[in-house]
Amino acid sequence: MKVIVTGASSGIGFELVKQLCSEGNQVFATGRNKEKLIELHALTGCHIGIYDLSVSANVTEMFNHAVTELNGLDVLINNAGMNSRKCPVDEFSVEELDLQYAVNLRAPMLLCKQALAVMKLQKSGYIFNVTSTVAKRASETMSVYTATKQGLSGFTGVLMKEAQPFGIKVTNLLPGGTDTSFREAERPEYMKPESVARTILGLLKLPEDVIIHEMLFRPQVELE
Repeated sequence: MKVIVTGASSGIGFELVKQLCSEGNQVFATGRNKEKLIELHALTGCHIGIYDLSVSANVTEMFNHAVTELNGLDVLINNAGMNSRKCPVDEFSVEELDLQYAVNLRAPMLLCKQALAVMKLQKSGYIFNVTSTVAKRASETMSVYTATKQGLSGFTGVLMKEAQPFGIKVTNLLPGGTDTSFREAERPEYMKPESVARTILGLLKLPEDVIIHEMLFRPQVELE
């Protein structure tokens, strides 16, 4: 398969690329950390592109670069996301709002738009949008992050309906606590990023006549 993975320079995305490549897939990995992407290329042989997806022009450039390198596209995994900080509603800045909107919502929406155009022509494909369990809750001090992830979750529901007539699968992924550099402190009781990656990739191995529209999964220690 020919796969694009965003947010590939750390955490879940880094592990996704490693596991995809180990199974013989062609992968285009993108992120902002040049050193980590070079390391990933050395480990896996994947294609890489250093892009800041908070800039809308970069999103289009990255997608075109990836499809050219891969000579096509079968799977898009929108994994990139960020939360600049936790703060009360009356303290977030316009700059924080704009940045999180650009990375967490605008970039994956634009990539889905472009991927859909490619996949419609071939009448096949799979799009994964990594939202978060925050899409199912309202957590104090996480207003901007929650709003963008709930927005992506809602968009993904619409995408499912528009993609379905063309044989394109769409899954909304809602992982819970994961022990990655996304968090300030280590959380060994949370899911390992390699475990999350393995769980996601298991969906690609389901029978052709099965589609998981939405999957919420958490570490054992985490409950609502």
